[in-house]
Amino acid sequence: MNIEIKNAFITKYEKYFPGCELPIACYYSDNLNGVDFPDAPKPNKKRYTCIFSQLAAVRQGKPRAFNQHNLGCFGANGMLGFTTLEVDDEYVDFLVNVEKFRKNRELVECMVKDNPNMTAPGKYLIFKRWDQLTETDNPQVVFVFANADAIGGLHTLANFDYKTKDGVISPFGSGCESLISFAMKQVLSNSDKCVLGLFDPPARACIKKDLMTFSMPYPRLKDMLPNMDECFLNTYIWEGIQRRMAK
Repeated sequence: MNIEIKNAFITKYEKYFPGCELPIACYYSDNLNGVDFPDAPKPNKKRYTCIFSQLAAVRQGKPRAFNQHNLGCFGANGMLGFTTLEVDDEYVDFLVNVEKFRKNRELVECMVKDNPNMTAPGKYLIFKRWDQLTETDNPQVVFVFANADAIGGLHTLANFDYKTKDGVISPFGSGCESLISFAMKQVLSNSDKCVLGLFDPPARACIKKDLMTFSMPYPRLKDMLPNMDECFLNTYIWEGIQRRMAK
């Protein structure tokens, strides 16, 4: 991790997005490098613990690492590449009859075919708040929890120098897909689209009602950084929104 990039982003993000949480970076690694690997959460009546709940400590500045042994949701294990999600009767029943997010089995199968699971390229998925990153870290995806004002600014910034109209995408999927997997697949395929997310109702239940997520492939964030002083963020158009965010 280039510390100059880290510090420059903090300065500009706090200037143009006052009052917003610092982003969280994540990356796969075969080594913990001193990062805490918490115990698996105890089972609850829902039979799973959403990763959004498990990331609460990271948002408070406490790095965490996860894999199939301590993620609290079987879906997150599959979406993050630690296990293979099979389209079996149990999985279909969960999506169609329990969560009721897909109308029938055929649509579940089509969704999985269109969006195959990735394989985790490391033993652990490490999460660190941006200010906690060190030279030994290798961020792959960077995401923020933010309100509509900040999301609007990030969406516009991501499209400022993009050649087409879809520099930001918002595919249908679970909360952990929209937060991590979709952007990570961009990284692993050398693509650079950002991802707007947190539409998934179970994940939303773990987050304050006014927050959404915006996930950026780290290479894309590095491209966006020098544009921050040259775009709309440095005009009267953004000043009013800045004042509102600062409150």
